[in-house]
Amino acid sequence: MGSTLVLISLMVSLSIAIIFPELKYSKSNINAHTDEYNFMVGKQRRGFLILGVLAVGTFSVSLQTLSVSLFLLHLVIDIFFGIYAYASFQVRAASIQQRNMALMNDVTFEDESIEYLKQAV
Repeated sequence: MGSTLVLISLMVSLSIAIIFPELKYSKSNINAHTDEYNFMVGKQRRGFLILGVLAVGTFSVSLQTLSVSLFLLHLVIDIFFGIYAYASFQVRAASIQQRNMALMNDVTFEDESIEYLKQAV
């Protein structure tokens, strides 16, 4: 019974580690995403799914078989999962900031163009 609760808490913690940042970045600037950004996010989500399933699977099997080596493999996969999630969300945040900066530069350029046209008339 205890191992089931630990497994459920592991799945919840992995899900929370991904769901909250996913919601944060998916709500920000929905119309500003490009095809490249959507492709990158799709690849990242596949990586989250694969690493998450491996982490939960190795943890479950290591608890059922009481295997220390499988549990150590699980810990290594958890470390990779954490690093991958951190790096993925940093890249995503940088991409969103870069896109916002590009949009801000375009808007200020248009405002400056309008001012030059007003002065010319």
